Amino acid sequence: MSESSPIPPRIPTRTLKKGDQGPDVALLYQYLQRFGYFPNPEIRTGNLLHHPAVPFAPEDPTRYDDRMELAVRRFQQQQGLMVSGVLDDSTLLLLNRPRCGFPDDAVAGVDMFVAQGNRWAGEQVTYSFDNFSPDLDPAQQRAAVVAAFGKWSAVTPLTFTEVAVQGDLRIGWYSGDHGDGFAFAGPGGVLAHCFYPPPNGGAIAGDCHFDEAETWSVSLPPNGIDLYTVALHELGHGLGLAHSAVQSSVMFAFYGGPLRDLTGDDIEGIQSVYGARRNWFPLGGTVFNPAVSRNSDGRLEVFVRGLDHALHHKWQVTPNGGWSDYASEGGWVTGPIAVGRNADGRLELFVRGFDGALCHKWQTVPSGGWSDWSSLGGWALNPAVAANADGRLEVFVTGSDGACYHKWQTVPNGGWSDWFSLGGIMAGPVAVGANRDGRLELFVRGTDATLYHKWQTVPNGGWSDWFSLGGWVDEPTVTRNADGRLEVFVVGSDRALHHNWQVTPNGGWSGWASLGGWVAKPCATSNADGRLEVFARGSDNATHHIWQMTPGGSWGGWSSLGSTQLEGPAVGRNQDGRLEVFTKGADGALWHTWQTAPSNGWV
Repeated sequence: MSESSPIPPRIPTRTLKKGDQGPDVALLYQYLQRFGYFPNPEIRTGNLLHHPAVPFAPEDPTRYDDRMELAVRRFQQQQGLMVSGVLDDSTLLLLNRPRCGFPDDAVAGVDMFVAQGNRWAGEQVTYSFDNFSPDLDPAQQRAAVVAAFGKWSAVTPLTFTEVAVQGDLRIGWYSGDHGDGFAFAGPGGVLAHCFYPPPNGGAIAGDCHFDEAETWSVSLPPNGIDLYTVALHELGHGLGLAHSAVQSSVMFAFYGGPLRDLTGDDIEGIQSVYGARRNWFPLGGTVFNPAVSRNSDGRLEVFVRGLDHALHHKWQVTPNGGWSDYASEGGWVTGPIAVGRNADGRLELFVRGFDGALCHKWQTVPSGGWSDWSSLGGWALNPAVAANADGRLEVFVTGSDGACYHKWQTVPNGGWSDWFSLGGIMAGPVAVGANRDGRLELFVRGTDATLYHKWQTVPNGGWSDWFSLGGWVDEPTVTRNADGRLEVFVVGSDRALHHNWQVTPNGGWSGWASLGGWVAKPCATSNADGRLEVFARGSDNATHHIWQMTPGGSWGGWSSLGSTQLEGPAVGRNQDGRLEVFTKGADGALWHTWQTAPSNGWV
């Protein structure tokens, strides 16, 4: 956002119409000139393609003449207001709102996004931070900007990478006249500006400047101006979009509170410049129930049920690399596949067999070949597996009476105990987490639709009773924060994602909070930098995700990764830390997408 002088144009104090004269008309002229509706050579510094909406200034700037009326019409049209040419109450109210400092490209007939005309030449775009605001921790500011980049990356082929200095887009906080011809002038007016891609702006092409005089916030509700929202808007300019006439869009010129998701207008605009993201790639087959894990040598391996009900798998031929063909491990698989890792690194699979018993098979050496199938008996639904603090695997299932049953290795990498009941009446699969002190903890949907949990009273030891965490829940998934606190995610009765977290590691619980969205089959994991991220199927059957902005901290908004999924998502982490997501696509095949760098955007 920009300013042509240290003191911004003041706002008229009353409504105006053609024929009026006086100081308020002069204030209206100054405002309209400042934002591109009358000739203003100063705003061409970073806007070489800009043309004023009205080519000639009024003969007398204190008189509301035909030219002033035309400029007001163009302003109303650009902002999606009723077009009258009168500075009415609704138009005056809009003038008083904080806004982006970049001029409007108010071309007659525009009623949606405007693609300004310049773009970055390639799909790899770098950015750097020149400085940070003292209002927030630098990590919070970086996370908000990275999340905003992620929104634009999710819908275009662009990949954004931070560099130490001299990125394509350079981001910083400044006060007053800061040397680019667009001085800031204090809180409540112009919030920020970002210059278009080259050649517009010359040496300052891509620069994004935020007014240090504002109080910046990353919390919801914000305690000041929401940095995420303003960054999302300004980066749109830095990629080549002008202001939109759609008031609900991110690229609307005026700030109206938090808006952390791109709208259809924004997406259509940016894709008119760069095209749509090509971010899912096929791995073939006709698959069911995908599950993924990582070998001891770092190679991801994905397991599926085939059309023949046998278990099939494929794996990276090198860590972080390409993929093998499918291989069959036989068997008769019904339902989900659970994958555990032994203390010595060997993967072990657990499935419900054709007779309803739990069957398993394991790698005979770490990262190597596989044993035959072997039955662990019982009557088992929805197996889940976790490793105890001492490395012994423990598997949990729903029994024929609806209770939770478990059995465990008697020694690490060794044989198995008998089945034992943990009680309860389960109305869905169990999710297993490991506390920071190593105690396993179970989460299930009860028959009353609330979430129940029970936990080992000591690491590797016995179990507590079941206790309710309340709510109305379905499809629980659990992971652990960077500081060791467990966090559980569920689908609520409103189909939004809800979460509940330990207030201290190994301790009590916060209570439920909504993360919004409309989701199914959530899957929670953590990034290489410790930030939690949840992937789920949205109402459009595409894969959507949401992530913490800082480790253990607040959450951003939902973003779509696209693609139609019938099953999944399943998420693994590459040896280099990059997350990789697998789903069953609309064609029945396995598809995948991945982060381009650890804790970063997606291909």
